[in-house]
Amino acid sequence: MKKKLFVLVLSVFMLAMLFAAKPEASANGQVSMGSWNGRVYTNDFLGLKFKLPDGWTRYGDEEMAEIMHLGTELLDDNQKYLAELAKLNIVYYILVNNPATGDNVVIMTEKSALDYTIDYYLDAVKAQLLNLESIDYEVSDSFKEKIAGKEYSAIVANVSGVNMTQKYYARKLDKHFLAIIVTSRNGEDAINKIMKNFE
Repeated sequence: MKKKLFVLVLSVFMLAMLFAAKPEASANGQVSMGSWNGRVYTNDFLGLKFKLPDGWTRYGDEEMAEIMHLGTELLDDNQKYLAELAKLNIVYYILVNNPATGDNVVIMTEKSALDYTIDYYLDAVKAQLLNLESIDYEVSDSFKEKIAGKEYSAIVANVSGVNMTQKYYARKLDKHFLAIIVTSRNGEDAINKIMKNFE
């Protein structure tokens, strides 16, 4: 079970790499990693706020920089750090999880070189999930859902033979796709409860 959970989380990161655009040469001044104030994460660039549920843990700044292959020495120089973030195709903002259940939330953005629609983006995600050989996914058609008053398109992916559900939320944000990916072993109801922590 732990191996399948690891493969599921790893597949989220691999899928993200499939839709990446070419990097921009200079910072555009818009990207912000947001900030944590106690157990509350706020990001005005993304237009969202997330309250970390009790018992959950989060990746720290150094771990997030490592995931994005950024040198941790940049953490001491905000200007350089933001400039490097703006060059990235994919930026991870938060990675949080419940160590007791394996439930987790990933918030990320991907640059889009072309003016793709959100439906095209989610159709591509769905196709990639269905084509994975290591995991047998059943994926819903896309539908609309509101998170903290903003409309997102979403799909639900269940893993055949395993009690594991992933819900992918996405919306267009200027030249980026904002994606929120939530994974739970307790079904879509548990995911919907986790989503109540967004404001």
